[in-house]
Amino acid sequence: MKRDGLYRRQGEIFAFRYKDATGVWREKYTGKIDRASAKKFRSDFLADITNGTLPTNMADWSLEKARTWWLEFRKPRIGRSTLDAEHYRLKPMIRILGDVRLKQITNVALDTYVTQRLAEGIAPWSINKEVLTWSMILKKAKLWRRIADDYKPLKTQTSDIGRALSREELRHLATIAATDQDWEAAFYGSVLAANAGLRGGEIKKLRIGELDLESRRLRIRRCSTKTDAGARFIELNRDATEAASRLLLRSSLLKPPADKPDHYLLPKHLSRIAHGEHKGERGYDPKQHQQYWDTAWHSLTKAAGLAGLRFHDLRHTFITHMVELGVPLGVIQTFVGHLSARMVRHYTHISSGAARKAVELLDRDSILTQTVPVPEEKVYRA
Repeated sequence: MKRDGLYRRQGEIFAFRYKDATGVWREKYTGKIDRASAKKFRSDFLADITNGTLPTNMADWSLEKARTWWLEFRKPRIGRSTLDAEHYRLKPMIRILGDVRLKQITNVALDTYVTQRLAEGIAPWSINKEVLTWSMILKKAKLWRRIADDYKPLKTQTSDIGRALSREELRHLATIAATDQDWEAAFYGSVLAANAGLRGGEIKKLRIGELDLESRRLRIRRCSTKTDAGARFIELNRDATEAASRLLLRSSLLKPPADKPDHYLLPKHLSRIAHGEHKGERGYDPKQHQQYWDTAWHSLTKAAGLAGLRFHDLRHTFITHMVELGVPLGVIQTFVGHLSARMVRHYTHISSGAARKAVELLDRDSILTQTVPVPEEKVYRA
């Protein structure tokens, strides 16, 4: 063995000895028969050990195994809603790239994934979140640094203000939605969002017992409480009440039906689960809520000529319409909950325009300008 630490093994392949992270001596094959190439391999390998960037045994895990481990690892560390989001964000990578090993995720593989998701009509913001979640797993496996320099997140809109649809556009969306039964859940959910300001996640987590259709009201309970503390009570107009009624009828006709107060209005469709403990099951589970309707929403909006419309834009549609009708922001917030400072400024600007239009309605029957003539110029006493 020369001073460079290399020696030949079977097949004339160079190898060398090194201490692993636990201080145990191990042998490493370089896979090279050329001394210069083997020397560089050894140098890079030892540098990875020194820098703590040598891939761990996780590198040989399949994507599905890594996903399962990650969700269990995260469960006691993050909130339920965040865990549900990560559960959803990790699935498309496995569907597109296959259940390959973590070490097979290269910059080319990432580019393939991002291109496919864009072709599916997924928003850049969502794709960035999906890659970010996988990057956290790859960091645990010490694999992210080797591809990080070649990956650039997609550009996204900086504004958190959504697109507001007109009433005519909403009617057109309803007409298109009626042509395909697979769009029912997403569409009726969008009606609730556009007429009550609900978030998509709040709609999916509605339980049957939280509906009071006779009084045209529903309750949005905070995830962190099991009581009405911090709950929002939402008054429903006719469209929102009808949408909730149709979802209730739909849930009662599922197999098995969702018809108890603690059952979810939008039960989980087990037949569409491709991975995990429920893979291969059929029917619906009324004790689990639907988690996504992206495919249906994408298909519906594309068919309606509204490609790129986010489901969250329906919430902004509701707020904009309410503001334009002159409803104070304070009242609107009782419907929609928290609004960011940026959104408050945006809607305040709309509110100012609505207020101007409102006071100008009084001009149709003015008093002073039609009754009292303009006085002649005169001097007032001091």
